Amino acid sequence: MARSRPNLTCRRPTQLIFACFALAALHLVAAGAPAAASPYVHAHRGGAITFGKAALPENTMPAFREAARRGFVLELDVKLTEDRVAVVFHDDSLERVTPCVGAIAERTLAELRRCKVDVIGSGEVTRSLRRGDRRRAPIPTLARVLRLVRGSGVSANIEIKNQPTDGDFDPGEGFAATVAAVIARSSVPSGQLIVQSFWPPNLDVVEQRLPAVDTALLTLGALNEQGPDIARGQGYEWVSPQWPVSAQYVARAHSLGLRVVPYTVDDAAAMRAAFALGVDALISNDPLRERRVFARAYGPLPAIPRPPSRRACRGTNAHRTRAPIRAFDPAPRAPRVFAIQFKQELRHVVSYASFRRKVECVIRRFVVPFKAKRRPNVVALNEDIGLMTLATGSRGAAAREIFGAPGGAPGCAGAPAPCGALAALLTVGNAYSAQRSAYLTRFPQTPPLAAPFLAATDTFARGWMQVFSDLARRYRVYILGSNNQAAFRESRDPSEIDLFRDPDLPRPESVYVATAPEIYNEVFMWGPRLVRREGPLPLRNVVAQNKKVPLTPIEEALQLTPGPRRGADGIANVRPYRLPATRARISFATSLPAFKYGYELGMRPPRLDPCSDIAVHYMPCLDRLGANLVMQDEANPGPWAGLGGQGAWQPLEWMGSTWRAAADPTVSFDYNVTPHLVGNLADLAFDGQTAITQRGLRGPRRCTYIGNRRARAEDVQPFRRYAGPRRQFLAIVPWVRRDGPRPALEATASRLAPGSGHRLENDYLETAVIADLPFPPDRRRPNCRGVPRRR
Repeated sequence: MARSRPNLTCRRPTQLIFACFALAALHLVAAGAPAAASPYVHAHRGGAITFGKAALPENTMPAFREAARRGFVLELDVKLTEDRVAVVFHDDSLERVTPCVGAIAERTLAELRRCKVDVIGSGEVTRSLRRGDRRRAPIPTLARVLRLVRGSGVSANIEIKNQPTDGDFDPGEGFAATVAAVIARSSVPSGQLIVQSFWPPNLDVVEQRLPAVDTALLTLGALNEQGPDIARGQGYEWVSPQWPVSAQYVARAHSLGLRVVPYTVDDAAAMRAAFALGVDALISNDPLRERRVFARAYGPLPAIPRPPSRRACRGTNAHRTRAPIRAFDPAPRAPRVFAIQFKQELRHVVSYASFRRKVECVIRRFVVPFKAKRRPNVVALNEDIGLMTLATGSRGAAAREIFGAPGGAPGCAGAPAPCGALAALLTVGNAYSAQRSAYLTRFPQTPPLAAPFLAATDTFARGWMQVFSDLARRYRVYILGSNNQAAFRESRDPSEIDLFRDPDLPRPESVYVATAPEIYNEVFMWGPRLVRREGPLPLRNVVAQNKKVPLTPIEEALQLTPGPRRGADGIANVRPYRLPATRARISFATSLPAFKYGYELGMRPPRLDPCSDIAVHYMPCLDRLGANLVMQDEANPGPWAGLGGQGAWQPLEWMGSTWRAAADPTVSFDYNVTPHLVGNLADLAFDGQTAITQRGLRGPRRCTYIGNRRARAEDVQPFRRYAGPRRQFLAIVPWVRRDGPRPALEATASRLAPGSGHRLENDYLETAVIADLPFPPDRRRPNCRGVPRRR
């Protein structure tokens, strides 16, 4: 089965099919249709014939480097030498593209080094190079190409060229097992790879040995129609049919949860036809032409909706709002970070427009007036900020009613949280019943409580994700936030548009469709510019993302899937993002992971390999990878003034993440940035104090979270050591009331909680902390910003 990771009928002769589909696509563009999905472009054998005067030999490093520079998926073929080395080469024999003769399988790697590829193109479109032409290139090993893939971040589609029609056919598992071993040793994350083959036993070996890598079944024209059922039965993720294919083929494959990548399409009319059918990717010898054709069919990027007026923004303010807390620094190249304490309210998810208005007004209030010039601005929003958008539109009306009426959910009277939140989630599942049923057919192994998140994939992508993507581009900032959702693709398959579209909206030109049943708590960071040309529109300016590992008990109860905890996938998931024009290396620690060291404060075991199990040693692993700025996006469920998940005073527990990151001598993070989501959701209260901590800060003041000024008799180890004011708080948001005795603080938390009926119910504070974070840190700057001076 699939795993996570990237009505038109023509019954005419083949030569007319292209024109028929092309005219349909042109009609859509001419009619002024909005932009729709742009398939991924796979450069066949490196797309060697497409680079004009710089045309390069197929399946060689120069071709792959040029294709990678342009952001194409690298399509390549793998053969084995006599000494069982995997090399990138298409044919059984050397004659077509090198001056050598004989079979690849009868030559050692050392012997092949003398056989340089000297033919540009493939099939009938070829051109020989003269002996002295510098474009002649050696036959590369698969390991070398994978080093390029790992270093450049592009994806690769690797064909195992082992099939019964080949002279070197291996009917056993040895050929495919050798290729799989090279891939495993490459440390390339599985999300960057597809392995394809005409011979299913090759793919079965990959499924067994590399279960996280996507597989694709290649089929010839006569066998195309059987491909989707074979692929579904064997648990592959893609079908790669020989072009042409019909609309019915694409719809059938998609209905089985498969993605479609036809080959080999070089004609512009055929490319337009494939675009109109809604294929997910296309393999071409001419990827540059393919990109141009798709760009014309796709049209310009949709205009970002006009920003709200000042008057409209005044209506979005939380009841309790205060000006941001500022800690500016004149150091050059210091990124300016905006940690937003966002107040979630049901009135802001009635529609896509209301959510967009709320988020953009927060940006205009807390970010725009304070943006730094000539250096990056990073807006840190919160964990689960997209979750409430489940209640968007008419399908979310019943859920909004439950979210807003804690205890009113059927069967939840007197039941502990999160009974009401789960009831609302089930209500969403009922409202999305058609989508839920379709996904359960595609992915029968979907956990029951994960199904509503899966069903709402289009809502999530069209709603909160597109908003964040647009605002990052409009205001030229970096923006991060997270949600519980599945990986997805953008589809213009008419059958999927009819099935997954939002009934409240006019029929769109594309919809967002989940590609796997796993639901991750995933943080995304969008940048101010597009970083990819193809793929789903909300993801084109995503510069970094991270799947949460480990999960909290509530997330486990919701049947979410943890992120990878070891190996190449685990490292890729937590590797820091280098913020351009700065020395900042940002890693994400969504809530619970920020508490995970695997040892007590300052007591790191000798010879610890922290990345061997990231779920246990999350923070030391980030440190090992070079992170110096930890973004701890937060949605803390439960009263802030009360007991936390480990049975201790919650603000005291919290010192084990935000303060420890900047104080533990066994790691070297310079900063921790923790923006808290606040606001009640059904019977769940989200609360906290947004803060930024800095290592080595020598400011004159000391401060801490509420209720932490001294240890209490009931405080247990190891939390007692966290009590007392500290200098490492650069800035901290005050709570709803001033600090004081814990019983008084707990009383206020009870009044804020869902269903209290008190005037303070859900009256949390919305604000922000804004700070310049120079590298190296300025240790003498004023600290404890935001805390009133004690009289």
